Amino acid sequence: MANLTHQRRIASLQSALAPLRVLLERESIVEIMLNADGRIWIDELGCGMSCTEIVMSAEDADRMIRLVAASSNTEINERNPSLAAKLPEWGARLQASVPPIVSRPVFALRKPARIVFTLDDYVQRTIISSEIAFLLEIAVKARKNILIGGGTGSGKTTFANALLQLVADTGDRVYIVEDNPELQCTAENMLQILVQPPFYSHQRAVKDALRFRPDRIIVGEVRDGAALDLLKAWNTGHPGGLATIHANSPTAMLDRLAQLTEEVVPRAPRELIAEAVDICVHITRDKNHPAGRRVSGMAEVRGIDEHGQWVLHHQLEEQIEIPALQVCEVSGELSEPVAI
Repeated sequence: MANLTHQRRIASLQSALAPLRVLLERESIVEIMLNADGRIWIDELGCGMSCTEIVMSAEDADRMIRLVAASSNTEINERNPSLAAKLPEWGARLQASVPPIVSRPVFALRKPARIVFTLDDYVQRTIISSEIAFLLEIAVKARKNILIGGGTGSGKTTFANALLQLVADTGDRVYIVEDNPELQCTAENMLQILVQPPFYSHQRAVKDALRFRPDRIIVGEVRDGAALDLLKAWNTGHPGGLATIHANSPTAMLDRLAQLTEEVVPRAPRELIAEAVDICVHITRDKNHPAGRRVSGMAEVRGIDEHGQWVLHHQLEEQIEIPALQVCEVSGELSEPVAI
């Protein structure tokens, strides 16, 4: 009976999603958003954000949101007007709100990446230079810990997937932690862990990583106190990791890490952070860029000074020597359209 009820809910949900199906199935669309006026907006690779001709009534939106909530064994109502859940079948991440915190039901659907770009793709379309691509390839092979930062929708996960292709070529055992299956890695020896708060947290998943004998620990997004466990793992026999974080610059990325560790310890271990993180790559949205985003800078972390401030090596692009991991600041100059 329970299985039959679940099947009926899924069938009802698919019916409610009918107006959005064409958008869900288009690989180039990464986000689908409903505003309170009923209009559907999309964020599409190579095109940026635009308004579609699709209009969704408040009743249809409310029905869809409640069906997703039911499929996740939760509720959304006046007392609990916000929902974070996963959309069955498509695996998209749903963030939704209903009255009274909004005038009408609204949502944002973030689809997992389906298209994997290589670093060569980024170079060809001038999002990064060949020098930066070369630096990153050397950093991955040298088992440097790389942190990718940026705002929401800046392309952190897409860029991480490009680096994961290099990781896969190393033959190392890879342990990936994320709450939504967005990272794509073709490594033969790989374990992918999906976090399910509150039953299985990021912190628990990172702690458990050490028992699975990984060579590299990858985290889809660093959040909460798991940051401290990740830093310890990176710094004690598991180098070559990769993670993303929400921040506005390389310096802010390290500051954010410090803030997250303070959720579990009274004083941020800045020395540990400086030792564990080798490279910070920052990517940002740019409406003047044909792709809508660009890599805005890279920094090599060289420690902390006597005042406890981060020592980062910044410079304009120049010839990079293989033994030394230089830091490059890149411009947004472009010469052709981009489809990333």
